[in-house]
Amino acid sequence: MHQRDIENIVGVLKDKCLFTGQQVTRILHRCPYVLREDPGDLEYKFQYAYFRMGVKHADVVRTDFLQHSITKIKQRHVFLERLGRYQTPDKKGQTQIPNPLFKDILRVSEAEFLARTAHSSAEEFEVFKKLFAREEEEESERQMPDMQSLSLDEEDEEEEEEEDEEEEEEEDEDEEEWQ
Repeated sequence: MHQRDIENIVGVLKDKCLFTGQQVTRILHRCPYVLREDPGDLEYKFQYAYFRMGVKHADVVRTDFLQHSITKIKQRHVFLERLGRYQTPDKKGQTQIPNPLFKDILRVSEAEFLARTAHSSAEEFEVFKKLFAREEEEESERQMPDMQSLSLDEEDEEEEEEEDEEEEEEEDEDEEEWQ
């Protein structure tokens, strides 16, 4: 692994996620896998935990939150949320229901998660995962047209520039013929 890659990850954890130096050290000791993650994906995972789930910095460090895949995190979080068993804390950190501990959401097998935390069946969770994957796909497709229109606009601009250049070349050739 290159020093630059390590510095990029540490930079994301410190500058974008606002972890202290000591917290970054603990994260790297507890979850060395984060060094292999894409810095943008790592930042997204933290932002999801912090803003969407209400997870505090200390909890991210203490629970090894970052070692889990964003897919697993989102599936289990949204499943609990839709069951009414998880609630994003308000600005004061309060919820109207007690949220399950993160270790009971992420650090257990799927069977344990379903039995102890979600109080749901494997069949229900499988159906949910399929529907949720479809939702995620549709969401990314909704965002894609913006990207496609940008690329189409860029292609149009490039074509116009090429046409302009060709016209200029033809004009130059015409001028040379007259002289």
